[in-house]
Amino acid sequence: MQFRMLGPLQMYDDRRRAVTELTSPLQQRLLKALLAHPNALVPTAVLVRELWGGRPPGKAGNALQAHASRLRRAMERVEPGGPGAARLMARDAGYLLRVGPQELDSARFRLGVRRARALAGSDPEEAGLLLRQALGRWRGDALAGPRGPAADALAAVLEQERLGALEAVFDLALFTGQHRRVVPELREAVLAHPARPRFREQLGRALAGPLRTPPTGGGRTLRAVPPSPGDAPSGGAGGELDRLRALVERLASDQHALRSAIAQLSELVGRTAA
Repeated sequence: MQFRMLGPLQMYDDRRRAVTELTSPLQQRLLKALLAHPNALVPTAVLVRELWGGRPPGKAGNALQAHASRLRRAMERVEPGGPGAARLMARDAGYLLRVGPQELDSARFRLGVRRARALAGSDPEEAGLLLRQALGRWRGDALAGPRGPAADALAAVLEQERLGALEAVFDLALFTGQHRRVVPELREAVLAHPARPRFREQLGRALAGPLRTPPTGGGRTLRAVPPSPGDAPSGGAGGELDRLRALVERLASDQHALRSAIAQLSELVGRTAA
């Protein structure tokens, strides 16, 4: 079974390829709180606060037990004959949910991001594909719907990780010359996240277009780097002067294109804010 958190909470049966969504808001809150602390004992007092906030019902422990029993039965229905009954375990001090890393879409997303980052220096195109595959696991806002403080905190962390992966996708696309491809995506990201300056910077670079000289630095930088003295062409001072003049002209052209792109971006943001 999979617990899908990268969107509305779902339980997914791999064998039957069946999706189950909890209809009870309190059971959703309970499962999300347990998924925020997988394989760890979550105290009863914490779970009561997750379900009811500062206004618990009378005999809140009994009410929690009833919701836990219903949640356990729901998991048993998702994977008949599976370990559903043993997943949610009651203890004197609280409850524990047993779940493997491969059963969490968040863990699979994080694994994909780690693999992509490991490849970024040697194979940026493959790294970009891996990041897009990882981001493809998202179906909406993490843990969307009813949730308590623990699930709120987990959702916020996952969202920051998603945005970081998205920024990495755009960096790799710009590094590999896919400027036109990502302009629409970057415009959407700027509108969706106006307080995140990285997307605006990346959109400016995408609108400016690729640098005339391929970036250097083994995949670790996106800036054009002038050739080292050892790379200077033969031809004495005249050849060196010609090389420097061409370098200055190229940099001036690139700066002009970047200023034009930034102006376009400022106009776009201004129209959006209005």
